[in-house]
Amino acid sequence: MNYEELDKFLLELTDKEKELQYSEELSDDTLKELILTPYLSSESALDNANAWSNLSGSSRNNHEPGYTYTLENSILKLNVTEDIFVISKHTRFAKMITHTHNLFEMNYIYSGNFIQEIQGEKFILGEGDILILNKNVEHSINKVGKEDILINFLAKEDFFDNQFIYRILGDNVLGKTIASIITNQAREKNFLLFRTADNWQIKQTIQNILCEAFDSSKSTNPEIIKAYIIILFSRLLESENYEIYLKKGIKDTSIPILELLAYMEKNYMDLTLEQTAEHFKFSSAHLGRIIKKLTGKSFSTIIQEQKFKHASMLLRLTEKSIDDISREIGYNNLTYFYKKFHLIYGVTPNEYRSSHKTL
Repeated sequence: MNYEELDKFLLELTDKEKELQYSEELSDDTLKELILTPYLSSESALDNANAWSNLSGSSRNNHEPGYTYTLENSILKLNVTEDIFVISKHTRFAKMITHTHNLFEMNYIYSGNFIQEIQGEKFILGEGDILILNKNVEHSINKVGKEDILINFLAKEDFFDNQFIYRILGDNVLGKTIASIITNQAREKNFLLFRTADNWQIKQTIQNILCEAFDSSKSTNPEIIKAYIIILFSRLLESENYEIYLKKGIKDTSIPILELLAYMEKNYMDLTLEQTAEHFKFSSAHLGRIIKKLTGKSFSTIIQEQKFKHASMLLRLTEKSIDDISREIGYNNLTYFYKKFHLIYGVTPNEYRSSHKTL
């Protein structure tokens, strides 16, 4: 499947969309009843259509994944029961009422425009926008037209293995922040909004994912999908055009999140919470709470991780003594440095240096 064939495939109406195109708009109560009816929910695809799923096994093009809806505190909850990763096209001509998921979700606006309500706040999303939702974020989607194509990516926690979290996302403060949100470590109803309309590399990567996922002429290769997902998140980490939303869907516009994280990463060697709070003109307590909410970690923990990351680099790339390295990152107590280094890396500084020596 090439990009032109992908466009044609995504714009083509499914049987369900043909049925919905000229029908009267259903009420929320009627939609809820239809979705909760086992027979109809397995047939309808109001939230999933033309799905490719199951990275651990063979591809199942145009086959919907095993899922159920339940009602919890008057809110629909989608529970994916079989697959750890699902790619699907949102069904047009019908709105999706307020619901949550039992797993991570990413939405990509392939074309057109969508109005989503997230945690009580409305967002107008256009082509190229990417929305990353943590578990249990309440959201709904207004009825859309023929040219409005939204792609859903759903993943259970098992999909984000340690290699992905720590190698791809965990190289800097920003990556760790994103990792804490998508893996629910922050324990908040957080979400991210990326504006990528002008980023051809991200668009091309997603097109490659979809061509691989929806090509019915061959078996889908799950390893290719995984590789493209890694590339996609690597590109997202390079992006500067995104917004982080906190609990209840309210963006804390008073805290310049990107500037804050960049400031911490640049000045971590001699930085204190008090200095950071003074720089951004906030109280230490308030700034500390924001950092904890975003990353799931305290200010001091993040600073310490950055210092030991610097120490590990010096061990790999220089011949400096361990005592000098310890002092360089602010630890005059060598015994304490050894203890913390072993706690983080699982080996002593000497063992770490030996294992990274080039032959």
